[in-house]
Amino acid sequence: MFPKIIEARDLRAAIDSAVDLFVVEWADTLEALFEPFLHLLNFFESSLIGLPWWLIIATIAAITQFGSRRWTLTVFVTSLMFLLGAMGLWEDSMRTMALMLVCTLISVAFGIPVGIMMSRSDRLRAVVLPILDVMQTMPSFVYLIPAIMLFGPGKIPAVLATVIYAVPPLIRLTDLGIRMVDEEILEATTAFGASGMQ
Repeated sequence: MFPKIIEARDLRAAIDSAVDLFVVEWADTLEALFEPFLHLLNFFESSLIGLPWWLIIATIAAITQFGSRRWTLTVFVTSLMFLLGAMGLWEDSMRTMALMLVCTLISVAFGIPVGIMMSRSDRLRAVVLPILDVMQTMPSFVYLIPAIMLFGPGKIPAVLATVIYAVPPLIRLTDLGIRMVDEEILEATTAFGASGMQ
């Protein structure tokens, strides 16, 4: 039998007191930090709920048609949107769509610059890739528990968990996309006077 070196009860008490102290000291600061995202989410939510249902369905149908160029998919997505309304789930669907829109905006605003920086620095890439691996392999509930502990159940923990889950593929794809640009194309752009940022 392995000898007991650390008393689990003492360790648990120390961790609990440290977490309590962190929540007391930093909860207000963290809430103030995430306040703009909450306002943005509430704006999207009220906008989507306030817009006429037919306008939202027409917009989603147009986006689907533009993105896929397949009328069968457009008809399928439009039918599903009608079904959500017919089942009485329209407002809940709009709240979920608002959450996804805000999370997408945050993920893009954070992920693309980090991906660009990673593509320019092998050292940064070596540091960030293991973090991305952990973020992608951990279940989203692992992120949700500390967020709920800090902010309580609500929209902010959902935004945090979704963004943490969505950012790694965006960062990786941005990094790979820039790294895999053909050297001849880079030479040609440099020859035509493009800067490094361009």
